[in-house]
Amino acid sequence: MKKIIFTILLTLITALNAETATQPHFTITDTTNNSIHITDLKEGLLFDEYKGKAVFLIMFGHNCPPCREEMPELIELFKKNQDRLAIVAIEVQGYKTAQLAEFKKSEGINYTLISGEDNQKFVQHIFTRAGWQGQIPFLVAINKNGEVKDIKSGLLGKE
Repeated sequence: MKKIIFTILLTLITALNAETATQPHFTITDTTNNSIHITDLKEGLLFDEYKGKAVFLIMFGHNCPPCREEMPELIELFKKNQDRLAIVAIEVQGYKTAQLAEFKKSEGINYTLISGEDNQKFVQHIFTRAGWQGQIPFLVAINKNGEVKDIKSGLLGKE
C-alpha cells in the first residue's frame, strides 16, 4: 500500500514539474535595473515580484499622444492603489532603458517602465499571445491570480 501511494505521489509531482517546465518564463528589466520574473500561464501571466496584486500591463509609446494623455491618470491610479496594483508599462517606440529612465524622471512617472527595445522577446510574446496588432496604448489587465481579465486598445480614460 505504501508503494502504491508513493508511486501515485511521485507521478503527480513529476506531472506538475513537467507542466511548470513547459510554461515559458521571462525576465524583463525595468529602468532602475530591477528584474521582473514572469511565468506564462494558460489563463494569463504571473508576475513573481507582484504576487497578490493586480497588474496592468500596458504597451505605450513615448511619442504617442493618447499614451501621453493617459499618463497622469495612471500616475494617480498607481499612487492611490500601489498596495494592490502594479503598473508595468512597456515602451514600444524604440527607447532604450537609459532613454526611458530619463523620460520617466522628466514626466514624473511613479510606476514601472520597461524598454520594449531591450526586452523584445517578451514584447513578441505579448504580440502573439494577446493578439496585439501593434496599436498603442494597449492594456492587458491581469488579476492577482495571474488571470487576464480584460484586453483593451486605445485610450483608457478615467474609468
